[in-house]
Amino acid sequence: MTADEMAEAKHKADMDDKMKAMIREILFYTLLLFLLLIVINGQQDTSSYRQNANIVSTFKENLNKDVSRLTCYFCLLL
Repeated sequence: MTADEMAEAKHKADMDDKMKAMIREILFYTLLLFLLLIVINGQQDTSSYRQNANIVSTFKENLNKDVSRLTCYFCLLL
């Protein structure tokens, strides 16, 4: 084998390794998403809607406070 052929074979092997790693990562994230969907749609009780609504409203209130605080800081800078 010439040096060019060896370099090309090494490059191809590196590309194959990168492709295998990328496929493995895609499969891992697909499996993780599938498990997450199973957990999310799992056993739901009657009070889960209220619990989720309270959690969402808590985060929305904090987000609105933080956004308004940031806009006030921005206005002070101008």
